[in-house]
Amino acid sequence: MRFLPRAYRDGGLLTWRHLSTLVGLNLIWIVLAWTVILAGPATLAAYAMIATLREDRPADLRRYPALLVQNLLPGVLWLVSVAVFAFLVYSNLVYWRRVLEPFGDAVVSLLAVYLTWLFVALQPYLLEALSVERRPFLRAWRPAFLGLARSPVSAHLYVLVPVVLGVVGYLTRTFGLVVLVSLGLVFAATQVRPLVEQDEPPEPSLDPPEEPSPA
Repeated sequence: MRFLPRAYRDGGLLTWRHLSTLVGLNLIWIVLAWTVILAGPATLAAYAMIATLREDRPADLRRYPALLVQNLLPGVLWLVSVAVFAFLVYSNLVYWRRVLEPFGDAVVSLLAVYLTWLFVALQPYLLEALSVERRPFLRAWRPAFLGLARSPVSAHLYVLVPVVLGVVGYLTRTFGLVVLVSLGLVFAATQVRPLVEQDEPPEPSLDPPEEPSPA
């Protein structure tokens, strides 16, 4: 497995260790996302709990309501930013494809695809800045872009995770309802920071202590 990027390895290990917690988080997210307005805060709250698991600390689902309230405003703003980006890309793509010749149409389509890819690659760092570092919404974008600039290759490779999960979720609806969103957030969290492995305390020795030798 060493040939895989670190974020893929850490994300798979984190999923294996905490699958039941991830299923619980995903089900809570689905219930809240039906309101639409709470989809953003629910995403940030779930990411904060997964970041706790990443640091090898227990994540108590009873903390979720407090995290939801804490991330209410930044979560709504984050959701609005996603909606605005999607609207701008879609509207510009529709407009320019009507005006330009076939070659220009292809160029605009490729540009829209790459900008969308770049925007998705930015999300792990933005979620980290908003929900874990607790930065104000506007100030969270600078560290997010800096994080993307520091690891451009792995950040672009991360986008394959939500793409694959989206395809699998589309083909298997039950899987998507159970754990799809949590899995995407797990790999986002391990993309930003590596999985922490706490050192186990040394086992007590059964041998009697050595007596000091006489001088």
